[in-house]
Amino acid sequence: MQKYLIRRLLLVIPTLWLVISMLFLGVNLLPGDYVTIKLSNLEASGATTQPADIIGEVETERTLHRVVAGDSVDSLALFYQVAPEEILALNPRIKQDSELIPGSSIIIIDGQLLSVIARRERLSLPEDVDKGVDLLVERNPEIDFPTFAGQPYAPSGVALKLRDSTTITELAQVNRVRPEDYLNVNLVGTPSNPDGELTAETLLLPGSTIIAPTREITESSVKHRLGLDKPLGIQYVEFIWDTVRLKFRPSFQTNEPSMDIFLRTLPRTLHLNVYALIVAIIVALPVGIFSAMRQDRLPDYLLRGFAIFALAAPSFWVATMLIFVVSPGSLFEGGLWSIPLAEEEARSIFTSVPGFFALYTIPAVAGGIAAGAGLMRITRSELLEVLRQDYVRTAWSKGLRERQVIRRHAFRNALVPVLSVFGLQVAALVGGNIILEVLFNIPGVGLALLQRIYQADTPVIATMVFFLALFVIVVNIIIDISYALIDPRIRYA
Repeated sequence: MQKYLIRRLLLVIPTLWLVISMLFLGVNLLPGDYVTIKLSNLEASGATTQPADIIGEVETERTLHRVVAGDSVDSLALFYQVAPEEILALNPRIKQDSELIPGSSIIIIDGQLLSVIARRERLSLPEDVDKGVDLLVERNPEIDFPTFAGQPYAPSGVALKLRDSTTITELAQVNRVRPEDYLNVNLVGTPSNPDGELTAETLLLPGSTIIAPTREITESSVKHRLGLDKPLGIQYVEFIWDTVRLKFRPSFQTNEPSMDIFLRTLPRTLHLNVYALIVAIIVALPVGIFSAMRQDRLPDYLLRGFAIFALAAPSFWVATMLIFVVSPGSLFEGGLWSIPLAEEEARSIFTSVPGFFALYTIPAVAGGIAAGAGLMRITRSELLEVLRQDYVRTAWSKGLRERQVIRRHAFRNALVPVLSVFGLQVAALVGGNIILEVLFNIPGVGLALLQRIYQADTPVIATMVFFLALFVIVVNIIIDISYALIDPRIRYA
């Protein structure tokens, strides 16, 4: 058994590699330019271009802290790494044991940190803020900068010189875009480029206005964020490595981690699928056994007809008919069932048990009947095959009761093929419940996957498809292992 398990787990590696490769091909071969899609979505949300003034100097103000509940002089001093006496000196109206009123303002610094000014005015990249501080000190030699918690700051009321001039190259660097991105939005004839002589090295003086592309709207930044600026081979290797580490790319649309989106939607899908599987087992096994025991009699004909109907009828149609029957204003004026489609609490059994059953029962019954019909037919046929065996006839001849013959001799041996079909039904149920999640407004993996397909949000699609494929693989491994537990004649060498 151990050797078989090792071999079976090793086979998972090429299977997952094939799944990941197919996902990569799907992401890169699907029609549509994802950069264009991303840019158009950003433009639709208002992230396009904006006029920006070249600021030469700013007048510094006091740095204030907005008091929230629980703040005290000591806690603020600890947070800002200064002595309480320094805060009290700037705020003579309060004492160290004073109760601070939430919503009021406390003076923390009688000025502004140079690091904050450098970051706000884009004098350097955020990770090079020390360079921006050095530039401010260099450009303001007449100011003696005091320190706050070891960092220099400009006193309030001081006119601080930021720059004498700048160039598009410098602006592009601190905004993480290309100089060409600036030139592309400052076209010939616009106020910032009336004669077409604007270049990447043109000096821009304080007071002039230039059109600035936002960082998220530029083609280069979008390509860099999506990893599309690298050769295809490197993209493939990085895609496999990131998937193996479960480090998926963020959403194209919201920049939210794809794993967070999947984990947020997974519990609702598990609620529905587990409930539907319970219904399928309750429908399939007892009905299949009863039908086999009443072969070619009226109950058998009725149950077989029901199974054929359930297999032919789509689960979403069954769910729609059930809604029509039980909802208010349909067959019954007052209705038999109220489905809380819009209630968040009803989407989890841990927040509302009555709401859970009210919301999930109809889709679970619809999905469970469809899955259970196939299991019922295979249970009936396999049980009939076992009942014709000699050892079962011997059990009958001993005078054993029907229940004992079925439970001890027949059913367990008929269960191996049933398990094989059960594994396929589990995989089919996960895919088929996408429509049920849409129909009943259940924000599970299926509904989220469908929405992301409409939005061409391929990182989220790849993440969800990968885990669905992994789920099917794990289910099949568990079923293979269970064969030996059910039938002692099966041994794995």
